[in-house]
Amino acid sequence: MAAVAVLVASCSTGGDSGKSLTFVSYGKGAYQDGQQQGFLEPYQKQSGVKVVLDGPSDNAKLRAMVEAGRVTWDVVDTDAFMARENCGTLLEKIDVGDLKNNFPPGTLSDCGVPTALFGLMLMYNEKTYGANPPTGLADFFDPVKFPGKRVLYAKDPSIGQLEAALLGDGVAPDKLYPMDVPRALKVYDRIRSNLTLAQTYGQQQQVMVDNQADMALVVSARAYSTLKAGGTQWKRVPTKVPVTWDVLVVPKGSKNKDAAVDLIKFASGSEQGARFAELSAAGSPNTSSKPVRNDLQRQVDVLGPDHAADQVFINADWWTANYSKTVQAWTTWQTG
Repeated sequence: MAAVAVLVASCSTGGDSGKSLTFVSYGKGAYQDGQQQGFLEPYQKQSGVKVVLDGPSDNAKLRAMVEAGRVTWDVVDTDAFMARENCGTLLEKIDVGDLKNNFPPGTLSDCGVPTALFGLMLMYNEKTYGANPPTGLADFFDPVKFPGKRVLYAKDPSIGQLEAALLGDGVAPDKLYPMDVPRALKVYDRIRSNLTLAQTYGQQQQVMVDNQADMALVVSARAYSTLKAGGTQWKRVPTKVPVTWDVLVVPKGSKNKDAAVDLIKFASGSEQGARFAELSAAGSPNTSSKPVRNDLQRQVDVLGPDHAADQVFINADWWTANYSKTVQAWTTWQTG
């Protein structure tokens, strides 16, 4: 009986279970650090399951693993569309149980559990506009009223750039879909000569810090990184914010499916979501989380409950069905 008691005590304090999971994210940085400290290390301590980090997340590599029958990844951070498009073929279904009602409507799917929210916000350089700042998305697309350089992340249009253009052009949030992509691109035609198309988030952030732009459409986590890097001249415009999200998935054929689902459920908890949000400046998808934001984070917080009226969640089902042709249209516009 004494031996059993010792064993139970060991398990309850995170004793070594002999199991391990491979968790795949996007590489070093505030986002992955937030995952590691917010829920991976606490899960490892509580469960005794060793969590090994790998990356970067790569949908093509995941597909190759599954099709070859040599799956070495257990939990992967990826985009919401991939989870919807490949559910049951490349990905396992995930039952989150009672947690299913703790996510914003439309974000949870059968094979993808939301892990982080991102808001595409409008920011302006205070050194440029001073006492006459822009007040809405329409101003980003008005080079006459607000002359100056604009910058946005150009590689992936699914983070809200097209929705921002339509919202700025007067389309109501509940009328965005099915999305009029040609109309959105015509809105961008207005500022083509004023637009810097950053190929990485790091490039966009550096352009902002170095005062090489006057307005920006930037995801919330990168807005925070910009302020941290010294770009405190950048201010948020209180306006509509397209919201996207990443999900956690389990590759089909994972030898550790049950443990992988257990980790995902743990990561989706209220406390873990709050801690992750505090460390990364991304938003917690668990609606009961209450992260404590620092001063800089509060300046760019567009994902808290106080800003719910301005949040416009993208339609992941529309994007899943139209992703490839929309990316092609966006790429053609950039090079045309």
